[in-house]
Amino acid sequence: MGQKTSKLSSEDMASLRAETRFSSRELHQWYKGFRRDVPGGELTKDEFIKIHRQFYPFGDATEFANYAFDAMDMSGTGRITFSDFMRSLSVASRGTVEEKLAWSFQMYDRDRDGLISYKDLLSVIKSIYRMIGTQVVKFDENELTPELKADLIWEGYGKDIDERGKETGYITLEEWSDSEKVSDSVINAINVYSDLI
Repeated sequence: MGQKTSKLSSEDMASLRAETRFSSRELHQWYKGFRRDVPGGELTKDEFIKIHRQFYPFGDATEFANYAFDAMDMSGTGRITFSDFMRSLSVASRGTVEEKLAWSFQMYDRDRDGLISYKDLLSVIKSIYRMIGTQVVKFDENELTPELKADLIWEGYGKDIDERGKETGYITLEEWSDSEKVSDSVINAINVYSDLI
């Protein structure tokens, strides 16, 4: 992928231009920063966690960064290449609502069974609250705790609150990604990187 050099190859640039919503100029800028911060060319989980800690100094970003890393590690190698990073960032920050939801499904499906249980949902939301630090951010009354926010999302997907701990209570990828059936407030509650760039 040309990661041993200081510039993106024209082949890599063309591929990323076709696969992302970034201009050539933006890709070059991101690549320059990526190479500066990740001289080895592949981002490890520890480096990814360190970067998140810098952006969220008032909380503990470790758990959430682990979840986000797993969603961005498209090849499953335990490392994020520049291409993986840019494809994920493109979807998470500039993708359509449906694309963002489908991408975020990977992060919320913690046990990788193709379903989001209430437990999966709550674990990611708790990690977000720990990351941002609840003393710094003012939450809406219906989102004061991770459990309230998880309930809001769960019910927003038409799930019965009494099904939270049962084997039958889950959200499929198809349900999760169907923006027509989910309110904007639920979509906004799910998307964690939407305002990144």
